[in-house]
Order: sequence, then C-alpha cells, then structure tokens
Amino acid sequence: MAESLRVLIADDEALHNLALTSQLEQLGHHVVATAANGKEAVELARETKPDLAILDIRMPMMTGPEAAAQMTAERPIPIIILSAYSDERTVDEAIRAPVFHYLVKPVDPDDLAPAIAVTRARFEEWLDAKRQRDLLELKLEERKLIERAKGLLMDSRGLSEREAYRFLQKTSQDKNTPMVELARKILLAAPLLQKE
Repeated sequence: MAESLRVLIADDEALHNLALTSQLEQLGHHVVATAANGKEAVELARETKPDLAILDIRMPMMTGPEAAAQMTAERPIPIIILSAYSDERTVDEAIRAPVFHYLVKPVDPDDLAPAIAVTRARFEEWLDAKRQRDLLELKLEERKLIERAKGLLMDSRGLSEREAYRFLQKTSQDKNTPMVELARKILLAAPLLQKE
C-alpha cells in the first residue's frame, strides 16, 4: 500500500466532500480537513499543514486556482484541481495555477490513486526545479557581488582585473572566508577604500 497522506479537500458541495473523503480513506489516507470555499481552504491549510490538497476549481469567495496560488506562496504542497467542467477555458485556468493534476468530477475511485501518485511525482519535479533555479539565482547574485568588489579593488588600488581577482582569492583563502563574504565586506568598506 502507498504511503498514507494527510489530505485537505475543498469543494462547495458537501456530497462531493463526503464521497472524496470516503474514497481517500479507502486508499488509506487521512482527511485532515474539508472546506466549503477557497478562503476556508487556505486557512485550513495553514492550520493543518496537509501533505496534499484537492480543490474544486469553482468555489465561493476564492476559486480553487486562487487558493492553490495562495497555498503555494505560503507552503507549497501537491495540489489536484477538481472540476465538473472540462472546457478549454476551465482547463486553461487550471494550467495557469500551481496545480499538478486535473480530475473531472465525479471522481472515479480507480482514477484517484494514480492521480495522487502523478501529482506527488510532478510536485517533487517542480520542487527540484525550483531549488535549482533558486541556487542558480543565488550563485548569480554572489557572482555579481564578487565582480563589484573586484571592480572596486581595481579602481581604488589600481589593480588589473586579474590582480584584483587574485587578491580576493588569496585573501579568501588566508582568512578562511568564502569569497562572497569577503566581497560583501569590501563593498561595505567602499567609502574607506575610495578615500585612500
């Protein structure tokens, strides 16, 4: 049997919530909360910290995609969108939201377990891509700081680009300080360097 998940369900139709709760429990999952609208779903996600959310696309106060966006901004989790509609506009709305699967209501119990597996796999891929993007952005920011510090050293000490880089590299090694930290210190000391 697959890992048991803590699931949040949000659908403005109580019967759908009950049917889905029953299907999830038969699969060995635990429904931690059910919401009748998107705003309530976001609040319950904050309180219960589910492993997965299943949100109806059209709900009062806040749609499923809007709730998904807010949940993802606060604490990303795998999200499945449910809809009684499969028209192009509805599907497009779901595509633009941070959701990882789309199921048409009524949900066939045989479709639920594979949908959850696909959702979780896509979520992990998305998380990995996000981590890599964040790391690249950090590296780029660090590179910019090092370049600015190098430029400052070139201007204030009359060093060539190579000499300035070598100075940063050697000082970083001598002081056992990451080059980006050294660059930050040099940039903070910029007013003093320029007075020399």
